[in-house]
Amino acid sequence: MRRDHESPHSSVIMMCGLPASGKTTTAERLYGYTGGVLIRSCDVYQELGISLPDWVRRTDGFTRDVTAYEEARDAAYARMLSLVKEHLTAGSRLVIVDAVHGESVKRRAVFDVCAAHEADPLLLWCRCEDGTEIERRLGLRQGRESEPECEASDWSVFEHLARLWEAPTHEWSQSHAVPILSYDTWVGRLRWLRRARRPVSLLIENALRPGVLDRRVDKRSDPSPILRRGEPDRS
Repeated sequence: MRRDHESPHSSVIMMCGLPASGKTTTAERLYGYTGGVLIRSCDVYQELGISLPDWVRRTDGFTRDVTAYEEARDAAYARMLSLVKEHLTAGSRLVIVDAVHGESVKRRAVFDVCAAHEADPLLLWCRCEDGTEIERRLGLRQGRESEPECEASDWSVFEHLARLWEAPTHEWSQSHAVPILSYDTWVGRLRWLRRARRPVSLLIENALRPGVLDRRVDKRSDPSPILRRGEPDRS
């Protein structure tokens, strides 16, 4: 793509979706293609000593003492926000934030940070509408909970977050509508609910099309227009 189509602003891609919707896999695939910075909620949970399996046991599957867990979860989201601010302040051209972002208040917090740093937000909503497939994906995590990306292995985690879920159909950053891309990870279908500017939309579509190779080894082989300020390789 030509340089005269580049945005002068950084971009923040907010992953959104319930557990087992394919968020982390999609975020890693996107990061492998585009580079930039990847912030994963599972890593932040580990950093803060938040263990989902422990909370499942402590709350009897989120049926009691849930307020204490929500306070810990809020602390994790606050930490992710601070990391987004840190990387945008340092001049990062692309930040990918991988978390459920199921409540509108949590999404607005990210949009407010974007507005403060004049960054362009984009919401990538990962979905899986097949209940059997969700159960299968959660089942594959069982016994691997020590791996950060596999900690949400219990069905009660899914049910708890589903109860809090607010669908991201109309999102705004100040007076600007936020681009939203719906990605059905079960059937592999992309659908723009609100399209992003062309360079970014093409970049994401190319990253998620079938057969795309992971370019994490050498991102310089195909630099994207939003990453041409010498973004360091954090793979």
